[in-house]
Amino acid sequence: MEQHPPSPSKESKKREAPSEVAFIPPEDKKHSRLGITSFVLAIVTLLGYIIMASLGTAMIEPYMTPNGPVEPPKEALEAMTSLAAVFVIIVAVNFIGLLLGLAGSFNPKNKRSFSVVGSILNGVVLVTILALFIFVLNG
Repeated sequence: MEQHPPSPSKESKKREAPSEVAFIPPEDKKHSRLGITSFVLAIVTLLGYIIMASLGTAMIEPYMTPNGPVEPPKEALEAMTSLAAVFVIIVAVNFIGLLLGLAGSFNPKNKRSFSVVGSILNGVVLVTILALFIFVLNG
């Protein structure tokens, strides 16, 4: 007659169940790719906003006179419209960087430093640019 091993009780099953996320020492963790991407996008968009501000100022300055603004020619208006389209693209990239940083900061398997810094930079830059944009539109 064969003997079967005793069946484990419910309590021992609970103790043996592996946790969903195992502890990984901080020195063994790698930086999050999402976080690094978010940080790089924050720096790139910040530089993009600085370049766009200088280009926009250089484009509009010849048409500002002491007597008031002068109507720019059609070519200048087209260039300003292109600059506005680039502005919308940079805002979208900035928003994507914010989302990537937030996604990277919730990943427990990687270091979160770049994710947090990227999220903060993208968020601060995005809020500042949008606040300035709203301020200019409202006069």
